[in-house]
Amino acid sequence: ITRRKFGISISDVFFAKGLNYIPPLPTIGFLVQSQEAFPGAVPFQTLIVDLEPAPETIFSGFSKNTREKIRRAEKESLAAEICLAPEAKHIAFFADYYDRFARHKDIALSNRRKLDALCRANALALSFIKDQQGKMLVAHAYIRDAASCRVRLLYSASHFRMYDDSRMRNFIGRANRLLHWYDMLRFKNLGFRQYDFGGLAYARSDPALEAIANFKLGFGGHSLVEYTGIVPGDRLGRVLLMVRNVKNMRQR
Repeated sequence: ITRRKFGISISDVFFAKGLNYIPPLPTIGFLVQSQEAFPGAVPFQTLIVDLEPAPETIFSGFSKNTREKIRRAEKESLAAEICLAPEAKHIAFFADYYDRFARHKDIALSNRRKLDALCRANALALSFIKDQQGKMLVAHAYIRDAASCRVRLLYSASHFRMYDDSRMRNFIGRANRLLHWYDMLRFKNLGFRQYDFGGLAYARSDPALEAIANFKLGFGGHSLVEYTGIVPGDRLGRVLLMVRNVKNMRQR
């Protein structure tokens, strides 16, 4: 996808085989999860669930705890939906919901330019799950790549941290697991073969990261290391990256 930031053309290239297998880039290129390493790239670990087996086989690969919580959530009259052709209003609704979550968690807000660009490329999917009263519980945004038959979680948001009631927090946690499972089934039916959780950062020194990793690992799958980094597309891009690298060195 191509987008503009501060007047600069930027391309995001997802799931390339390597630097030698990509189309010509504009000023700056972000290679996200390249199979092969390239200069300046950093390793990126993620978790992949294989969607090719039968649904019961996929489900049996989940941890006992995850299976039990999904089964319980299926009895709680939750309404899940997926939007495979989002309109501007759907993207704005999702981004507003995610940004409330991000501000509460003190993390980066959603990249609306990227969401719009993905939508224009027919590579964006949004999913939601609500309670019986129609209240939003969890929302997911995905990158869909037909060429690699991979769907990758880009954003996941829920507001369970805003509740002191442990029962409500657990309820939303079950809803989140159910939405992941329903999304897997939908994407499987659409012909996708890989469900990418969009990263796996397992750090025992950070309880929050460890909790997120354990949540994802509850869905089984296998760990995969790929490579992500920034590359220049033209002379201006090379100059901008040089300035960026000098600035980073001075800040160390």
